[in-house]
Amino acid sequence: MQRLFKEEIPTDIAVKGNIIISFKDDEVCDVLRQYLHNDGYGVYICKTFEEFMELEHVDVKCIVVDVTAGYASTFHAIEIIKQTPVGMGIPILVVADVSSTSNVVRALNAGASDYILQPYSCKEFLHRIAKLSELARRFA
Repeated sequence: MQRLFKEEIPTDIAVKGNIIISFKDDEVCDVLRQYLHNDGYGVYICKTFEEFMELEHVDVKCIVVDVTAGYASTFHAIEIIKQTPVGMGIPILVVADVSSTSNVVRALNAGASDYILQPYSCKEFLHRIAKLSELARRFA
C-alpha cells in the first residue's frame, strides 16, 4: 500500500511524489514543506528513526536531513536508513551550514547522496530534490 500525503499541494500543480524531511528546527521544516508543496511534493516530517520506519509502505522520492554540529546521531541514522530495505533505494539530501563542511563529508561517507550548504535558494533546493528524485526513479 502506498500513501501520498498531498493535502496541502495546490490543486493546479501536478503531484510529483513524497519527500521526508528530518530537521531539528520546526521553522525550517515549515519553510521546506511550503517550498515542496508549492512544487508538487507531498511532505512527511520525521523527527525520529522510528517515525521513518512507520513510513515503510510510502513511496518516497527523497529524504532531506540537516546535519548540525554536535548531532553525531544524524550520521548513524543515515547509515541505518541506507541498510534497511526501505531506505537503501531512497536518495538522501543533506543540508548543512557552511561551517560544518566536515560534517558533509561524514554524511556522504554514511550514505547520503548529495548535499546543499546554507544559505541556499528555494530554486537550488528544488532543483536538487528533482535530480535526486529522478535518480531514485531510474534505479527503482
